[in-house]
Amino acid sequence: MDMAQVKNLINILGKMKDLRRRGWVNRDIKNPESDAGHSFSVALLTMLLAPEELDLCKCVQMALVHDLPEVFCGDFVPNEIAPEEKQRLETEAMRQLVQQLNVPKMADLFAEFEAGQTPEARFVKAIDRVDNVLTAEYYRTTQGIDLVAEFIQSALPRVMRLDEKTQKSLLRILQDLSVAKSDKDIF
Repeated sequence: MDMAQVKNLINILGKMKDLRRRGWVNRDIKNPESDAGHSFSVALLTMLLAPEELDLCKCVQMALVHDLPEVFCGDFVPNEIAPEEKQRLETEAMRQLVQQLNVPKMADLFAEFEAGQTPEARFVKAIDRVDNVLTAEYYRTTQGIDLVAEFIQSALPRVMRLDEKTQKSLLRILQDLSVAKSDKDIF
């Protein structure tokens, strides 16, 4: 990396750390997680839970870049804008990132994640939602704001697109959280 790219990287990383996830902000969570915190959490969960048959390196890389375009286009909550517009804005933001950092592979990883067609992309998309459940549980226990059931419902469709063994593993985590808070009607 040349000095201009290093300066761009410093700016991008700073923005990722500063960008608070709007879904939590809108729900009055105190000190809500940043995009950087979420991306790290998704990457760590990916590393810990990825099935052996997946390309772990690709999965972790995908987890790290999946929300990176938000530094330029912002964090959208579901149904805030049309999916096509969100895709257009995020794709343009990814072009900016690639240009500023000169890392074309990021665009490929992001496109694969967004398409959700490969086993790796489907897995990281599911983990992205599972992380929201775990974060909701953290906020429930630390702030008394209970959004766990809502986020479990959001995660289930993504988890159900995975192979049976991985489904069972992730469903056990979600079900344990549901049972722990006596919300048995989810499953």
